[in-house]
Amino acid sequence: MSSDPESLIPELVHIARAAGKGILAVYHQDDIGVQTKADTTPVTKADLAANRIIVNGLKALPVKYPVLSEESDHPPWQERKNWPRYWLIDPLDGTKEFINRNGEFSVNIALIENNYPLLGIVHIPATDTTYWGGKSLGAWKQAKDGIAHGIRPRKFTPEKEIIVLGSRSYGTEQATHYLNSLKTVYPDFISRKVGSALKSCLIAEGQADIYPRLGPTSEWDTGAVQGVVEGAGGLFLNPDGQRFSYNLKESLINPDFLVLGDKTIQWDNFWPPRS
Repeated sequence: MSSDPESLIPELVHIARAAGKGILAVYHQDDIGVQTKADTTPVTKADLAANRIIVNGLKALPVKYPVLSEESDHPPWQERKNWPRYWLIDPLDGTKEFINRNGEFSVNIALIENNYPLLGIVHIPATDTTYWGGKSLGAWKQAKDGIAHGIRPRKFTPEKEIIVLGSRSYGTEQATHYLNSLKTVYPDFISRKVGSALKSCLIAEGQADIYPRLGPTSEWDTGAVQGVVEGAGGLFLNPDGQRFSYNLKESLINPDFLVLGDKTIQWDNFWPPRS
């Protein structure tokens, strides 16, 4: 296997699917081992099992990059800032959805290069569906062991209903205000609540138009799915309307962001949201 990012994808998909199987093994147990971390977020036996599978799988690859995972120790930025390439992992994105047993959780693996996603793998264990992509690689979806198909966002016109996605487990007053501002421009408005990285994957494959995230997330929540969205042809923007970036500060907390399907629409009329 060479260091060419596209050549890594088959093995990364295999690692993500193995982690998904590890998650499902816990999912069907009566005791999933819920604990509360120091930052008050939940963690389960499944998060930790998936983390072990992914970290061990990445270590077995012939290319060796540092690993930054939600469920491992986080090196200080003074060390991290010198990483030209590294793995950014959320072993189980959507732990609250996992605890609620609604199936809307994912395995996220990204390769970050010079502060931007080079590629991302997002696996949905409950449906055995895998998405992958990168800005220069295109984007793909594979259901179970079927044929992988290229995906693209849908083209939006004012005559269509605008489909806006929101978090199932997190909501803010600012997000509500933003959605209300969209409704004044697009009366044919559909709002859906979806868990984990699945929201952005739905935009990448043309099932929705926009996902505004106004509230806290961490870098491992977004790296992989940004690769998928950008590979499909969508946009992943920070509050300044610039491409979302990583590993530029000590904190691993993200700013607000906006995921767009059709980038030809003048979404900057609404972003960043005004109070």
